Amino acid sequence: MSEQKIIEQSKLEYVESLISKASDAEQRNTEEALTLANEALELSKKYGFIKLEARSLLRIGRCHWINSNFNEAIDFLGQALDISDKIQEIHTKVEALIGLGNVYITMELLDQAMTHYHNALNMAMDHGYGELESKILNNIGTMHEDLKNYPVALDYYQKCLEKSIEIDDQYAIAIANVNMGNVHLSLDKLEEAREYILKAISYGIENRKILLLAHSYHSMGRIYQKHQDYKQSIKYLMLGVDEATDCKDLVILFRIYIELALSYDYNNDYHNALEYYLKALDLSNQIGMDELMPRIYEQLAVFYERHDKHELSFQYYRDFHQASKIVEENRRKERINSIDFQSKLSESLEETKIYRQLSNELRKSYQQMHVLSNIGQAMTSTHVLSDIFEQLYENVNLLMTAESVGVGLFDESINGLRFDLFIEKGKMLDSFTLSLDNTKSYHVWSYLNNQTIKINDIEKEYKKYIKGLANTRGDLMYSAMYAPLMCEGEVIGVFSIQAKQKNTYTDSHKDLLQTLASYLAIAIKNAIKSKELAKLNEKLKGLSEQDGLTTIPNRRLFDMMYDRLWNEAIDNKESLSILMIDVDNFKDFNDNYGHLTGDEVIKKVAALLSQERRDHYDFVARYGGDEFVMLLPNCSLEEADQFANQVREAVIRLNDDLSNKIRIAVSIGVSATKPSAQKTKDRFLSIADTQLYISKANGKNRVTSLDY
Repeated sequence: MSEQKIIEQSKLEYVESLISKASDAEQRNTEEALTLANEALELSKKYGFIKLEARSLLRIGRCHWINSNFNEAIDFLGQALDISDKIQEIHTKVEALIGLGNVYITMELLDQAMTHYHNALNMAMDHGYGELESKILNNIGTMHEDLKNYPVALDYYQKCLEKSIEIDDQYAIAIANVNMGNVHLSLDKLEEAREYILKAISYGIENRKILLLAHSYHSMGRIYQKHQDYKQSIKYLMLGVDEATDCKDLVILFRIYIELALSYDYNNDYHNALEYYLKALDLSNQIGMDELMPRIYEQLAVFYERHDKHELSFQYYRDFHQASKIVEENRRKERINSIDFQSKLSESLEETKIYRQLSNELRKSYQQMHVLSNIGQAMTSTHVLSDIFEQLYENVNLLMTAESVGVGLFDESINGLRFDLFIEKGKMLDSFTLSLDNTKSYHVWSYLNNQTIKINDIEKEYKKYIKGLANTRGDLMYSAMYAPLMCEGEVIGVFSIQAKQKNTYTDSHKDLLQTLASYLAIAIKNAIKSKELAKLNEKLKGLSEQDGLTTIPNRRLFDMMYDRLWNEAIDNKESLSILMIDVDNFKDFNDNYGHLTGDEVIKKVAALLSQERRDHYDFVARYGGDEFVMLLPNCSLEEADQFANQVREAVIRLNDDLSNKIRIAVSIGVSATKPSAQKTKDRFLSIADTQLYISKANGKNRVTSLDY
């Protein structure tokens, strides 16, 4: 070999080593990976190494994807795809397609992602690229997981795992384990989920794969969160913070912050919960990824609502709605901006005609965005359901033909859909319901399957969805679309439009309907929340008068009831009895068995006292600590004394179900009187309290009584 060839070979090997190092660094430090890949790119261009230029561009594009710089990612991956296509470097071409699919799935442009993945999969299988085939199967599984299509997701992940084992790719096996674990977590199969995630963690620690560890610790934190073991959840999530920070994957760090906030909140640690919600908010602003904003705003709104900070809650709900609109419009613009790139890709994939049609439809759809935005703004500006529907019906025909428009909301009481809003040819129809067992209803199918349906000939297409055509309420509508109403991760109903003519609707109309359904769901949820806030205020009032541990009335409500029953007894010239009840040796019980067991004793005694009441006029409350109080209207001292002993004996019987060496018992002080203007409530209560003290002093587990 000549000296010149040796030098050339040395340069080639050096650039290849840079690309290899960049690939390894990608999982732990994207800045290091970018530095290496950029050096490789410069040298590849300088020495004319075309194949290595494509591979360098690929590595740079992947780093930008990990760092959430999506425009740069698409640019570099697109360049890698163009070069590899021209020189027929198939392996790099497949990797570039996978990279672009990853970008689009992160941006939630699922149709484009799926197109890239399937083309990459076909090429990988044709050329025997097992490691890439495994990667693509994993990514398609991720798409189905995001769509909550868990059985299909598991199928793809299982195929990915089998292919990874076949080619002995340990890193791919670890990723498959993480994803299998996450799906089992979503299905509430927590032990199976834990087993998969532990395998991934073991591999990640042994091989120092910090990006893998960040995702694995995030998953393990969620598993323990579902187990309600918040201490362990926080421990694993904190480990995830360290790894995500090291590898600079800000999106997974954002997700970990959210889960940390939830775990702290569930653990009644308000301040730490708020700290991590605000960290997530700061990070989402730092990332500058509009898709993250609705999630953090919604989380903060729910958090403040849970802690009775309604003004802040409403503020973040408003931010959530505004951010959702921005995301929706960004998606539309992004799809249109990618048309030129898609056209270039289509030449390589021989799909020019399809992409040209897609381009035309998307451009037309973009022109309709202003109309759509105005409709969304009009609907979300009111909290009255009838007004929302009126705005919808008046404007939907500006976007597409809609001779019939209907909204059905899920009603738990009938386990079905209730249609109070249904207009056909300008006339409001009477309310009706559809059972979720109805196998002949497109509305029910769309709701249950959480899928949008487009039908252009109802007589030919119905077999795909339903088991027969039902009788129609009016004219037969040949074209129809049905979209589930999704809000905050929950399907709350279904929205439909129909037209009499066949072949009325296009895929563009379907996209518009889905966007419109998103606005409608938010508007409906807003209206429902507005109505529920009034109910919530009543509920909060009730909670403020309820003991948090036992759920029976608290001292505050007792003071109100005592005043009321005292005055009623004066008006009715009837007697009133009071029982002061104290759990014996409760401190010893707590010291021996712990406060959790002590709390259970308090709850059991409270439940028994409620159960032992003579009728619903008797009133029982937790007076404080291990002390309870009972008011017995129209009850003499003799009757009250007899009733108190009945209660005392019932408490003794509670021990039959307990294995504690310290026996549960109560001491009771009883007083009775005929209230009058000359007597005072304080004195009456003091007498009962004194009798309780006497019961305690005389050996406990007894009743002492005195008339006032």
